[in-house]
Amino acid sequence: MFSQAFVNFSQFNLHFYEFRNYLRINKDKEIMKMNVECLLRDSMKTKPKSNRGARQKTSTPKNVTRMNYNENPYGMSDEVKKAVTDASLNSYMYQDFYAVDLKKQLADLYGLTVDHVCIGAGSSAIIDMLGEVFINYGDEVVYCAPTYEAFPDMVSDNGGVRVVLPLTDDYCYDLDAMLAAITDKTKMVIVCNPNNPTGTYVNSAKVEEFIRKLPDHVIPVVDEAYFEYVEDPTHYSLIKMIQEGYDRPLFVLRTFSKIYGMAGLRIGYTFADPLLIDELMKACQAWNVSYNALAAAQAALKDQEYIKKIKALTTAGREYLEDELTKLGCTLAKPCANFIYFDTHHDPKEIRAALAERKIMISAFGFNRVSVGTEEQNKAFIAALKEILAAY
Repeated sequence: MFSQAFVNFSQFNLHFYEFRNYLRINKDKEIMKMNVECLLRDSMKTKPKSNRGARQKTSTPKNVTRMNYNENPYGMSDEVKKAVTDASLNSYMYQDFYAVDLKKQLADLYGLTVDHVCIGAGSSAIIDMLGEVFINYGDEVVYCAPTYEAFPDMVSDNGGVRVVLPLTDDYCYDLDAMLAAITDKTKMVIVCNPNNPTGTYVNSAKVEEFIRKLPDHVIPVVDEAYFEYVEDPTHYSLIKMIQEGYDRPLFVLRTFSKIYGMAGLRIGYTFADPLLIDELMKACQAWNVSYNALAAAQAALKDQEYIKKIKALTTAGREYLEDELTKLGCTLAKPCANFIYFDTHHDPKEIRAALAERKIMISAFGFNRVSVGTEEQNKAFIAALKEILAAY
């Protein structure tokens, strides 16, 4: 009896100490939470939760078909792969921080100077730099939504005010509404063209007209991440304005992540007046673009035949998906990039989850977005979606 009582007492003692430790640990967590909040910048205390995949605490599952990141499923050209392999042999050395060779290559390509170019670890890094350099607490930034989530994050990260307008009925940026929304507090306007996630675009002549109407205190930022996919022969890059000596603020962003198939290498760039580039460089992180990425970008610019091939493959895949989605009764935004924004007339998150169960990943931003894949991937996606919709 005594031994049993001792055992019972010991077990009680053990549970008591476990419970006490549990309370102490959780109390410490609360204290830590309070202390961390005291350390934060004011903009971080009030910042809304980010919707960007890059800021989530989850990873894309392995062994799935990725049709959710607008990646080029064909990857880099053989010439670029060779450049990366060769560059990796020198990766024990620091790369050229100023990226002068790549800047010169880009400058020559567009008839500008190296002083007009800033290189970053993807255009998303340059977007972050724009916020850090130009957005003050309370500054307004005008854009339409849904759009690329890096822009709302950039505004909130720096204490700016999001002035968010709806897209037009055909899912394009509403430039007239944006112009009407500008006030003395407006610091920046964003035009994502073609827009992500809708895949639509506003003809560049209209965007140029819009930019020329902006007051001097407003910085226009034009994101041309998907420019190379546009088929319209009248559509041109807004880099043209900088080439022509436009003497007011303007940033035009480009990336190697999409048609060049280099998303994982992280490299992008922007063109602007040299005075603006000098200021932007103040926020440039040292050694921010890897040795391999610089080598890959230089090789990629020389291999434009491969880009033509990728554009043709993507256009064919996009047209196939357009036709098949229409046959399934879906409503589509008119696409011009390497993805399609479509409405199945069912809950987009349910559709995304049902496809994920079938190892196919797509996105849900208001409606669903699917990246153009290989022929095999496109057919597998349509077959799976057809099965899902038949069950409703």
